[in-house]
Amino acid sequence: MSGAERRRSTLGGLLGMGLCAWLLHMAPVGSHWLLAPMGASAVILFALSHSPLAQPWPVLGSFAVATVVGLASAWAIPDPWLASGVALGASIWLMARLNCIHPPAGALALIVVLDGMPTLTHAAQTAQLVTLNVLALMLAALLVNNLALRRRYPYRAPKHNGKLHPTHDAEPLERTGLNHADLESAVRALDTFVDVRGDELVELYRLAVDHAFERHIGLTCGENMSRDVVTVECSTPLDDGWALLRKHRIKALPVVDGFRRLISVVTVADYLRHLDDGLSINLAARLQGLLRRTPGMTSKKSK
Repeated sequence: MSGAERRRSTLGGLLGMGLCAWLLHMAPVGSHWLLAPMGASAVILFALSHSPLAQPWPVLGSFAVATVVGLASAWAIPDPWLASGVALGASIWLMARLNCIHPPAGALALIVVLDGMPTLTHAAQTAQLVTLNVLALMLAALLVNNLALRRRYPYRAPKHNGKLHPTHDAEPLERTGLNHADLESAVRALDTFVDVRGDELVELYRLAVDHAFERHIGLTCGENMSRDVVTVECSTPLDDGWALLRKHRIKALPVVDGFRRLISVVTVADYLRHLDDGLSINLAARLQGLLRRTPGMTSKKSK
């Protein structure tokens, strides 16, 4: 984070948590207090407000899941240690299944379980307390992020100011660059949760490409070219040169003198062009056999 962003996040946590506590204090229904997981949620909502974990549905859905699962586990499983594991595991599964992952909800599930076997009245009071805490925190996040910190919350991708070219075609980067389909394929290949929005990944990619382009503008040829290269000398047999081309899967070999100074370059095209010159009968025969048309559906040519 930059210094300015750290200051905004700090101010957001201060104002947001203070407003949340004041709203709970002013609640006309019974005695209510801040739950500890709200502090962890506040870090996400005010320091990482653009994160998928900080959006309204993950916050609301995860705390609802954790409350229900925690109460059910405490009621059905007398052993608190076993109930704690079941509650947390079930909460993670449901949050992932419902696409509402929000880590502080895991702490809430443990708090509900360790509070003991609930009666119907106690369960209703717990649900009411969690609901008031979550609603107060969400209201604080909306007001503080949008009014005090000038952040858009819930996060919405910024709109482009206009197309580079006033035509009906898509922008060049949209046609040839990284797009959302590419990102979805990459995330599926990783098979893990990525705490970055798709449009942010696209923007990061574009910024990285721009930076790399600017970094390479001032490079010299010597800085850009390889130094540890495969070379041959004038006395190197043609068969050995061909073997090096195949071994390293390259198309050209620099020819150097005894002082390692470049004299010339020999390429695959040079070999093919001089097959009939008689310079290397064995090599020419092998290449001609490789290039000769193969009758039928199978071949015993070497790869």
